[in-house]
Amino acid sequence: MSINSVSISNNIQGLRQSFTRDEYVSPAIFAHEMEEIFAKRWNFVGRAEQLTHIGDRLVVEVGNESILIVRNREGELRAYYNVCQHRGSQLCDKSGSGFGAAITCPYHSWSYSLEGKLVSAIHHDKESFDRDSISLTQVRVDEWQGNMFVCLNDDEESLHDWLEDLYSKPFDLDKFEMGKLKVAYTTVDEAKANWKVLVENYCECLHCSVVHPEFCEIVPVYGKGFNFQNDRFDSGVSLAPGMTAVSFKQNEGLPLLASMEDLDDYSVFGAYVYPNMLIDVNPTLVAVTAYIPRTPTHTTIITTYLFPAEAINNPAMDIMPAVEFNDLVNHQDIDVSERVQRGVASKSFKRAYHSEMEKYAQRFVKQYRQDITNS
Repeated sequence: MSINSVSISNNIQGLRQSFTRDEYVSPAIFAHEMEEIFAKRWNFVGRAEQLTHIGDRLVVEVGNESILIVRNREGELRAYYNVCQHRGSQLCDKSGSGFGAAITCPYHSWSYSLEGKLVSAIHHDKESFDRDSISLTQVRVDEWQGNMFVCLNDDEESLHDWLEDLYSKPFDLDKFEMGKLKVAYTTVDEAKANWKVLVENYCECLHCSVVHPEFCEIVPVYGKGFNFQNDRFDSGVSLAPGMTAVSFKQNEGLPLLASMEDLDDYSVFGAYVYPNMLIDVNPTLVAVTAYIPRTPTHTTIITTYLFPAEAINNPAMDIMPAVEFNDLVNHQDIDVSERVQRGVASKSFKRAYHSEMEKYAQRFVKQYRQDITNS
């Protein structure tokens, strides 16, 4: 089957077609996705506060590329391919502090400024070659509400325009002022599942009553298979009466997020920011998640928990019951997604389907088809 072709057979009345078996397991299709989606769209890569000081660096993976993000002397973000232009060595292996604010290759010790210019080449006189002609290859980096995004495609629209047009409407979450929140805790999980399996799982709640009974006690509408509430027009979902937090501890005493006090009910909100970001807003925290596809059957999941500054390192405020509850839900999702991945690998499996209650997952499929078809 051609990478760009999708069979239209096997129509079932009342159901819509999702991904085929090959789209979940094929290395060729996975490689095509890395080039046509992850190398062309804006990817969420972390929080801007990870780069606090001049010269701080963050090493991230976008598609098949290693990208180096730094903060320059003017406090601005800069991003480069993580490759020395001398002989092609990878520059940085891991994130860290500025170490003198120079980017130095560990192979021949050629050093670059935070603007990507070659400033030093040991054992060479300045006049021995034209240093101005050797610079790191820059890529686009931008920020929204403290969240950093990288785009490898110079022709892609701006981050603002992309987010504004996105079907999940992430700008609706601006009222919760994520940019003012601080990183309190981060988890890293390795899921033996295709990134699309994980996204589909996030985009529907038909599984919630079976997989997340604890969560459904706190958010009853999820137990009915819905991830929306018909009597609300703000995309929020109400917690059960008496519930004040998505946490193992109710009435936990943590400060509420901005605008949460203005709501009639304690509520949760969520958005999938295509292709690799999840945003989950609880009354007292925001969890932002990055999916990093490694292979057709392996995805790294990085979840960062954000709280108001006054809740962090405050002995009177315990954030861990909330973190641990959300982490439980994450692991339940990982477990069931790995079960799906094992199943779709069967030769008997042809394609997945969505019901009318999985409309949000269908929007994901539609965006995916648009990107792959237009490539």
